[in-house]
Amino acid sequence: MDLTLDEQKLLADFRRLTPVGKNELLEYAVFLARKTGSASAAADTTATQCRLEPSHEARPELAKEPIFTE
Repeated sequence: MDLTLDEQKLLADFRRLTPVGKNELLEYAVFLARKTGSASAAADTTATQCRLEPSHEARPELAKEPIFTE
């Protein structure tokens, strides 16, 4: 996986944090994820989805007929 220079710097800074600092940062990230997740859950979730029309094509492999072999 190739990371940009900014992403590499963020990872290096995160690794230098103390365990308490890492926990605070991760707790804040969870808070933000929940905040944006609840906002997106409240929005209409079908707005970004497309509906597939049912297919009515003949599928002989699904026919319930006995198989005759010689």
